[in-house]
Amino acid sequence: MPRTLTFEHRYPVDPDRLFALVTDLDTLEAVTKPWVQFDHLPSGPVHTGQVIDVAISVFGVFPPMPYRMRVVVCDPETRRMTSDEDGIGVHRLLHHLEVHPDPQGARLMDRIEIDAGWSTPLVALWAWCIYRWRHHVRLRLLRNG
Repeated sequence: MPRTLTFEHRYPVDPDRLFALVTDLDTLEAVTKPWVQFDHLPSGPVHTGQVIDVAISVFGVFPPMPYRMRVVVCDPETRRMTSDEDGIGVHRLLHHLEVHPDPQGARLMDRIEIDAGWSTPLVALWAWCIYRWRHHVRLRLLRNG
């Protein structure tokens, strides 16, 4: 049975700056280490229609396995991005991301729909850890950048 996770994080920066950060593939690699390591991850901002074929290794310990991310929409004007992903045992992962203005700067909303068959609860727990981790790394990147 699929699971949906929702995250809301606030950042003390302009919404456009935050959207640019969260849709940049160089940042993706930075915010997922050490949990996930990518092979063949391109560089730069994502764009609508982009298909990203990578290999993912959990903690860099397990052998890299194929994973595909399709960018369904990436709209800097509305600050919305949706990706449709699969691989490494995940039948489908839909990631909906929105950035909104907030009194202190910007608010990031992530909604992740996960279907990994019998392992959905484990993948959802893994995703919960990674998405919470990403927030702290992004705050550091924004402070230092």
